[in-house]
Amino acid sequence: MNTATNSEDRLESILGQIRVLQAKSDERAEVTGENFNVFSILDRESDEVKTHSAIIAELLNPHGSHSQGTLFLKLFLKKLLKKLQEDQKAQEELKQLREKLEQIQEEEFDKFRVEVETSKKNKKGEALGRIDILIESGDVCIVIENKIYADDQKRQLGRYYEYASGTGKKLGIIYLTLEGDGPKDFTLYGDEKSKFDEKELDKIKDTVVCLSYEKFIDKWLDACIKEVARIPQIRETLHQYQMTVRKLTGKLPPEVEDTLNKAAELEDEIIRHLQCEFWREFKKRLAGQIPKFHSNFQIYESNMERDEEIPDEQLEDSICHNSLGLTFSIPDSLPCDNKHEVAFRVFYERSKTHSYFRGLYT
Repeated sequence: MNTATNSEDRLESILGQIRVLQAKSDERAEVTGENFNVFSILDRESDEVKTHSAIIAELLNPHGSHSQGTLFLKLFLKKLLKKLQEDQKAQEELKQLREKLEQIQEEEFDKFRVEVETSKKNKKGEALGRIDILIESGDVCIVIENKIYADDQKRQLGRYYEYASGTGKKLGIIYLTLEGDGPKDFTLYGDEKSKFDEKELDKIKDTVVCLSYEKFIDKWLDACIKEVARIPQIRETLHQYQMTVRKLTGKLPPEVEDTLNKAAELEDEIIRHLQCEFWREFKKRLAGQIPKFHSNFQIYESNMERDEEIPDEQLEDSICHNSLGLTFSIPDSLPCDNKHEVAFRVFYERSKTHSYFRGLYT
């Protein structure tokens, strides 16, 4: 049995394990009632305003109906602080916010106000739009722009920065998406990028913190659920909301995700073996058609500065890490001018397009 076949058998075994795990997960969901989700029933799973912004803001509100005071807000700001501490960028605005959160006193948390879908104006009285979630205290101003599927608006974050910077507080603008994607220039500056100097452009951009539902919100909800484990009404509501978030982000149970990762590794191994077999068979057939030509495998860089021959036994490793070429050239024994050697090359470039090329070169 060759290596590729062995890998295929292992892959099939792992996929079998995944099917078993999925069946167990489905069975568990039926037993525990996980499939009964009020957000799914009401078709509100992806509603940014009435579901996600509303629930997140209510949890963050120290005076919310959950009656847990500052508990959820503290957990949120603790995770945000950790994110800011891990960020290696020297961002002055976020540095000020980080330092404030590091020094915040227990009694200060109760002074935070949380608003949802709140309209704001600048000092000139001009409308700046509706902020999805606004977290404010005497010293801190945190704006959350919540994006599920809606398109970005022109200079949306730039307008929110204008409001936050006008408060004179330690500020941060959170750009919250399913996977933590960063905002486009259109969202930051609109069509007016040329009107800003370089420092102002950097200042706006460096105030933005990109967070995801997939990691940040999911882990925050984990922490919240643990804290209210003995309060069924809140615990189960949070659990249903977390299941909704995981459905939107396509998050799988940990055991299934680990098994899928193993399958992905094996898939790469199988593809490498198949490519190797293809190149060896390709060389064999072409060599049979043009026996007087010398044939060899080569690895090279796309700029062609590196070009070296490799033995057949190293072919598989080269396929994994490099662009690969198969060259048929006129051997030295044939009557020709070696300074103008003619050769035929077929090569595969390992890039985003994974393209094949062929042609003559001298």
